[in-house]
Parts: sequence; C-alpha cells; structure tokens
Amino acid sequence: MPLIDLANTKIRVIGYSAVMAVGQLISSAIANPATQAAAGIIGGPIALGGVSILAAIAGSLAETMAADELANRMTEGLSKNPRILDNHDLIKAAGEAIGYILREVASSDRLIAIAETKNLPYPETALSQLAEKTPEYWLDINTNTADLSRGLNISEDQLTKIFSADAEEFDRVTGLTTADWATFVNEFAASEGKSFDAEIVEFVADKLYATFPKAYREVLKLDAAKGGEKFAAMLLNLHQIALTELRDLGLQNGEILHKLEAVATQQQICQVMGKLEAIEIGIRDDLAQIRALLERYIDPAAPSLPIPVKSETIIQDRIKDFTGRKFVFEAINEFLRTKQKGYFVLEAEPGVGKSAIMAACVVMLKRRCVTHFNSQPDGIVSAETFLENACTQLIEGFNLKDKYPRLPENALKNNNFLGELLKEVSAKSSKDKKIIFVVDALDEVDWKAQTSNSNVSYLPNDLPDNVYFIVSKRPDFLTMPTANKTVFDLMKYSAESQKDVEAYLAKRTERSQLIQDWIKGRNLQREQFVTAVAQKSEKKFIYLRHVLDEIEGGTYNDVNLNDLPAGLEEYYQKHWGQMMGMGRENDPLLELKVRIIYFLSQAEEPVSCRWLAKSAGDKNVMTVQQVLGKWNSFLRHEKVGKETRYTIYHNSFRQFLEADEIVQSAGLTLEDINDDICDNATGGAPL
Repeated sequence: MPLIDLANTKIRVIGYSAVMAVGQLISSAIANPATQAAAGIIGGPIALGGVSILAAIAGSLAETMAADELANRMTEGLSKNPRILDNHDLIKAAGEAIGYILREVASSDRLIAIAETKNLPYPETALSQLAEKTPEYWLDINTNTADLSRGLNISEDQLTKIFSADAEEFDRVTGLTTADWATFVNEFAASEGKSFDAEIVEFVADKLYATFPKAYREVLKLDAAKGGEKFAAMLLNLHQIALTELRDLGLQNGEILHKLEAVATQQQICQVMGKLEAIEIGIRDDLAQIRALLERYIDPAAPSLPIPVKSETIIQDRIKDFTGRKFVFEAINEFLRTKQKGYFVLEAEPGVGKSAIMAACVVMLKRRCVTHFNSQPDGIVSAETFLENACTQLIEGFNLKDKYPRLPENALKNNNFLGELLKEVSAKSSKDKKIIFVVDALDEVDWKAQTSNSNVSYLPNDLPDNVYFIVSKRPDFLTMPTANKTVFDLMKYSAESQKDVEAYLAKRTERSQLIQDWIKGRNLQREQFVTAVAQKSEKKFIYLRHVLDEIEGGTYNDVNLNDLPAGLEEYYQKHWGQMMGMGRENDPLLELKVRIIYFLSQAEEPVSCRWLAKSAGDKNVMTVQQVLGKWNSFLRHEKVGKETRYTIYHNSFRQFLEADEIVQSAGLTLEDINDDICDNATGGAPL
C-alpha cells in the first residue's frame, strides 16, 4: 500500500472518528433525558432519532437549512480542521478501537474454520500481537502526504445514524469500506513481518468495516466511566469546535444552544458519554462462550480428525452466515456435562437449520469429533458409508493404523467392529475428555438396505462411558437406541427461533447494499422488512437463504414486500409456476429444463454436465449449462478435478419435485426418469 494511501486512510478514520464523537455528544446532550439530568441540562424532550435531532438543530439556525445540509456542513468543517486531524488523543482513541477489534476477532470461529479448511496456521496469535501494537503503529503513520481535499463522503443515511441518540440506530453505522480496511490490515501485517491468507484478511476487514464505529464509541464510553482521564479533554475540545461551527452557521439563543453550552467541563463530558446506552459490538461470535465450554471436552492439542471431503463441503456451506442457536448449544453442553454417555437427538422439520447447527457444532469442537453428514443429494445414505467413515476417523485419530492397516472384512456389515473400537479408544483416552460423534440427517439414511430390526446406520445400543453421539433427524420414527437418549425438539422453541431468524435477516441486510437498496426503493424501514420476511419464512432458514439471494440477484426487482412468497412451499410453487407457465409454448428449452432438474433430483450423487447431457439425450453440453443457470439457486456446485458437478441443494426441494401434482404438471414419471438413469449407468455415461 503506497504511503500516500495509508496517510489518506488514517485521515479518513480520524475525520470519521471526530464526526462520530461530535454526533454522539450533541445527540446525547440534546435528546437523552438521562444525560440531561446527569449534566444538569434543562429543556423539553426531543425524539432520539438522528433525523429529529438534526432537524431540531437546523430549526434553531438563523437561516433556513435542511437537516442533511447541516450535517454535511458540520462534517466538512470537522474533517478538514487541522486542530482535529493532529489531535494526539483522537488518533490514540481510534487506534485503541482498531486494536480492540483485532484482539476480539482473533479468536473467531470463522477464522478457525478458514485456517483448518485451508490447512493454515491458526491466526489468533499473530492477530493478537498486531492488536497490541496497533495504537503505536497508528500514531506513527505520517499524514503529511494526505489529500485533505477528498473529504469524508459520508452518506446522508450514515450521517443521520451518527447524530442519533437511539442506540439501535447508531448500531447500524459503518466505517470505511471493506477494501480500505483490507489494505490497511495487509500493510500493517507486512510492517510486522506477517502475512495472512486473503480470506482471513477479508473476514477481518469486514469486521472492521461493520464494528469500528461501535468499538470507537465503546472506547470513549469506557474512558468516561473511569473519569475521562484519557479522552475527556479531547472530547471537550471537539465539542467546543463543533459548537463554534454551529454558531458560525447561525445557531441562535434558545433551548438547543442552551443544552449544548451546558456541556462545558470535562466532568460534564464524562456524564454525557457515560450515559450513552450500551451497544453490543458483536465482534466475537455470539457463541464464543459456548465454544469455550465445549472445548473443555476435547483435546485441542490433538490433530483434527480426517473428515470426509463431502462432509467438509457441507460444513463449509452450512456455516456461512450462521447466526444464533445459542439455546441449542447450551442444551448440548448440559447433556455433555451431566450425562455419563448417550445420544443427544436434535429433532426438527426440514429447512429450519438442523444441518447448520450440526456443522457449527463440528467447528466449535475444532473438528476433534467423529463427523458424518448423511445427504441424499450427495449419495451419502448408507449405513456402510457411516461405519467406514466412523471407524476410519477413530483409527487415525487414536493412532491405531499399525493395528488396523485396513478395516476388517465384516466391519461394515454391522456395528460389532465399531463397538470394539469404541471400547478400545475409550479405555486409552483421558477420563476428563470425551469421544464425541456428530451425525447429521439420520432421516436421509436408506435404512431399508439394512438388516431387519437394526438401528438406523447400525448405531450401537451400548456405549462405553464418555462416548456421546450428537445426531439430527426429522420428527419421523426411526429405529434408534432407546437407553441414555435425550431428545431436543427444536420446534418447541418458537420464540428463540424467531429471534434467531430476525438476527440472521438483520445481519444479511446490514452487510448487503443490494438488499438495502431494495428496501429503500419500496419506502420501507429495515425493521419492517425484517419483521415481514421473518414471518413469511415460517422460521425456515433455507427460505431466507433463497429469498435474500434472489433479492440480491434482481429476481424480485418488480415485486413488493407483500408479494414475496409466503413460506418455503409457496416459494417452490412460484418458481415452478414461472417455469411451467408463462411462455411455455414459446420456450424450446422447457422440456430439457424439466428433465434436467428431475435427473438431478433422482441422481444418487453429484453429476456433471456431460452426464446430464447424455441422460437428457442432448449432446450439446453448452445447452445443458445454460439450463443449469436457470436452476442455479437450487443447486450446489462441487469441484472434482477440473470439472464441476451438480446436486440439489436441499432435500426439501427434491421432495417438492416428487409430489404427485408436481410430477403430473411436469408431464413425466419418476419411473421413466429412473429408467433413463439406469440405462445411462449401463451405457457407461460419465459422471
């Protein structure tokens, strides 16, 4: 990063910090009753929102001025004032906030997952070291080459939030761009002889973008609570500069001026800042405390177990944007803490996030658990596959390869060998650590291929002490071990799930300008959008993922909020109706579209374009790729060598396609599709 760009980045952060400090001081002094009482400020109530506060100030000026113009004029003056840009304490406060973020983000679950997936060193130590040096490094950046004419270019929407005394409104303030923060992180790391993977830098930069304003506000608030020994003088100086600017803009005697003039000492500054409502910064994962509890049950120094590639692919996909579910992990922790052994069974309907919970569990256990994800779309449905994965992971994880260079001949016929392995590894493992299995989607297992009266996946009835299975399934009946079983019915936790759905929506909306533009284009408030879409989702995260992706992709550009699909079934119905309805007679690819999606729904593993082309009787692979683009939101892509293979993303869509009325509308039969697949296999069609 050129030094001039680094200087400009620092100047922008300092200018932004000054504006935020002034915005929070002024808004709190004007509108916060608790602040006014503490500081001895007298006056009537004013709404907490940034629009109301800026409008109140603008209404007290001698000349007519719109609220947004007032905010822009103040920002411009603050961002170019040399007394502010050279203020040592302001620079130090910003540096402390950056260091705070780096220190907190260093132990993020997502960073651990990135490192383990790419076989990289854990970044926690390196980031923590940078965090300690951030204030010093930040102070030393030379700003003589900075271009002060560029300004801050803070949007009207952001300025409104900055001048808000409403904590929820300020909570949505963001800082520099992610790209700005990424270049800063790279340059800072290089100066200390360190470097990070691009995905790690992107994650850290995204956290700086989203949380710097809140972290900076918290640094000032905490200092005020301690008497303001570090930053009260700086804040008073900023307040006096802002007050001078307002007088120059024509602020007349009256209630607003009186309230601002009443904050005239460092003690009053501390009273104003100390009364700011607390905001959850949200830098660490909200599950950090739970993760720390779960880590007690494993040996973090031991190597992670060899998770199958397909299971790892599912894990990486499902933990993307993972949000909440703390109450589920608290129950898992209580199960592990209080039970001597046993099965924890997570039961829930399709689409509510069972696989995501199981994936997050694997990550929080740092992959020191035996992991198996059943998946019909991926062809992982047999008890034999589970037994092979489980036994292999135990043998490699507990250094038994010399004793078992290969699995015994009958190891996959029943659970006898698995049971013997469990006794062996249980006897040699530490008594204060646990042997944990995480097995997803038992309902997708082809149990009919097993011997009669056996447990699904041949799960063992008798477990040695300190052996635990965390499994998930739909509420349907499955033959399972009955002893030492704890069933957790996720559907009984409606209020908690609703809260998690709304948190997921808020997170996705906060970081997506495209979703924000969609909301703004319909004159909606974010809260309206979150509440309405959460209700339409019926607490199904797969619905949210589809709909939010399609809002970003432009599918709903001509659709209002009320017309978004109501529930997952209606979402599928609308897509199917669009495909089969309008323009059906004029669509030469319609038959191919239908056959391809049905071939994908019935295929027992991910397949290639070449396989689909041959199955559909169309030798043009490019045409098949064009058709796949129409179904893209329903598919998961998997790289095998240089080739991409495709499978249905979620089993709920497969089941939708298999419903009688949908099959009839498609004008085909599942028997015909499966016959073609068998013929294809017999003919040696490529995957």
